[in-house]
Amino acid sequence: MKRTTVLSMIARKAAISAAALGLVLQGAAVSARAPAVGADNPEPGLQGQTKAGEAGVILAHPYSKGVNVVGHAPLDGRDSNLQLSWVDHCAYVSSTSPNFLMWGAKADPSTFGVAVLDVRDPKHPQQVGLLRDRGSLYASETLHAVAAPGRKVLAAGSYGAKDDAAYTDIYDVSDCAHPRHMAEIKWPESVHTLTISPNGKRLYATIISPFTGKGGIAVMDIADMAHPRFIGKFAATRPDGTSFEFAPHEISISPGETRIYAGVVSSTGGDLNKGIKIFPPNRDALGPDGGGIYIFDNSDLAQGKADPKMRLIGTALHGGWHSVMRANIEGVPHLVGAGELMSCPGSWPKIVNIADERKPFIDGEFRLAMNRPENCPSMSPSEKAAGGLTMDPGTATLHFNDVDSATDTRMGLFNFLWAGLRIVDIRKPANPQEVAYFKPGDGCGGHVRYIPETGDIWVACAASGFYVLQLQPQIRKRLGFPRVKASSRH
Repeated sequence: MKRTTVLSMIARKAAISAAALGLVLQGAAVSARAPAVGADNPEPGLQGQTKAGEAGVILAHPYSKGVNVVGHAPLDGRDSNLQLSWVDHCAYVSSTSPNFLMWGAKADPSTFGVAVLDVRDPKHPQQVGLLRDRGSLYASETLHAVAAPGRKVLAAGSYGAKDDAAYTDIYDVSDCAHPRHMAEIKWPESVHTLTISPNGKRLYATIISPFTGKGGIAVMDIADMAHPRFIGKFAATRPDGTSFEFAPHEISISPGETRIYAGVVSSTGGDLNKGIKIFPPNRDALGPDGGGIYIFDNSDLAQGKADPKMRLIGTALHGGWHSVMRANIEGVPHLVGAGELMSCPGSWPKIVNIADERKPFIDGEFRLAMNRPENCPSMSPSEKAAGGLTMDPGTATLHFNDVDSATDTRMGLFNFLWAGLRIVDIRKPANPQEVAYFKPGDGCGGHVRYIPETGDIWVACAASGFYVLQLQPQIRKRLGFPRVKASSRH
């Protein structure tokens, strides 16, 4: 069998791009009911552990501690929810494709697409639309939205599509509950994740070939949303002016767009995964210590210079290749990154100190009890067959990671799939402490929003839908947050 055929086959089945593996739903779906206000329902067993018979089952009474459910939207009962993004009082929830990677997602075909929710009344979030253009229909992880001065933009792309179908749809969401389709673009190559610049004028897309180290960051000028213009695909440029390709998964961008922080699984530069083969796929290259974070000086693009370069400043080895978010902890700039998926002990977030951008280092990490090897059950036959790259339903393993604030960070918001949303005090990076969690039974895997003005937390889970949560008063006090009303309206 040709190497390219093997790459294609494994890429579709292995964990590297298999966000939907974390969404597989097994067992009878039960309508999730919110627990009584102020009433915890602690998970049994070890931290993050799934009870026998509950793997992938939506619980009638979610396990929770330190949070209350304010509102819930079932999103037509579909089992394909993945990524969450937002603008103003609206949430956007993408879906996978049917039977994505031969796992799960057996919802009614008419329910696939980007669900539009109006959350002005957080007690009663309402689905008010469904975007089903060629980019938004099966967007999966390829979704992002930004509210910038004078413009509000949503972008949704066809995740995992072949190059000739690499579509992305651009929407004007100035009226956030009624997205207005502005353009549909086709990238020269398939793209994986999207990130809109803070000013809403450029669209960055990752191109990832994890088993070769090839790829880069593609950029589209969307200042005129109706007429996007492709700028180019960028490699990593070293201080000596030489460049090399790299395989980024997701990026975050500084407010002035002069810095890009990229989670990178592999590269052709000889700098990551030293001594480890990246093909065939293996746990060492793709696990929690695989890859790292690149810090780029993006001033050329931000300032509109001719022949722009993305200049590599620093590399945080093992800092997290999947999702990287900005943080500022007690006045010190940090990044919070992680890998994804894997069988037990899974993946977990790392906290990276970037006070010296040229010499970033891991300041700490957060693991659940079920991320400790000594607590792992024996691998199942399917996990063994995949070399531990995929996992059975019920595994506690990270997918996306967020923080409450990029400028004054107090808590991490970590979606550990079947272990649910784990809320962690990270003010002491060397000793992060879990303070709350919400575990509905199915996989919670996308980005998470925290709204400081109200204390609301938005999260979407694979089959149980969209939730608005609030920290209980004693947890807010512990984290040093101001008091908010028990039930908020935006």
